[in-house]
Amino acid sequence: MYQLSYIKFEEEDFDLYHRIVNSDAVMKYVTGEASSLDRSESRFKEILSTNKSQTLGGYFKVYDRSQLIGLGKVEIYIKEEDTVEVGYLLMEDFWGLGYGYQVCKDLIQFARNNELAKYVIGIIDPDNIASKKILTKNGLESYFIGTENDIPTEKLRLKL
Repeated sequence: MYQLSYIKFEEEDFDLYHRIVNSDAVMKYVTGEASSLDRSESRFKEILSTNKSQTLGGYFKVYDRSQLIGLGKVEIYIKEEDTVEVGYLLMEDFWGLGYGYQVCKDLIQFARNNELAKYVIGIIDPDNIASKKILTKNGLESYFIGTENDIPTEKLRLKL
């Protein structure tokens, strides 16, 4: 059984963050390729800013016991204030082991702690079959498939 813990990223965690996103396989459905050092540094600054501004959410390192397995996020969806977006990236060694389902389930539970949240949303690349299975197994239903900002996008939602 898993013993997952979620710890907000802090300034000293950049190397851990870059280790997660510096993988073509992990980033295939996010940016299409591993994150460069410059891109990781820029994105990590945004993550730290989000973590400072969101008390109930943010970006988290995800551990099983003491082993880093990936990251998760819970944040207000920029386009809908009553909606919380959940997201996750698992390092490749942890794919296919049930971690994705459990991490998503836990992130949805975090979202329930936000009194303003009426919905949880997951945004994926429509070709990301594994993430779609994880989200639908956690009760989210597809409500949009199309293109947003020139990027293929599928949105799935759960009413809380």
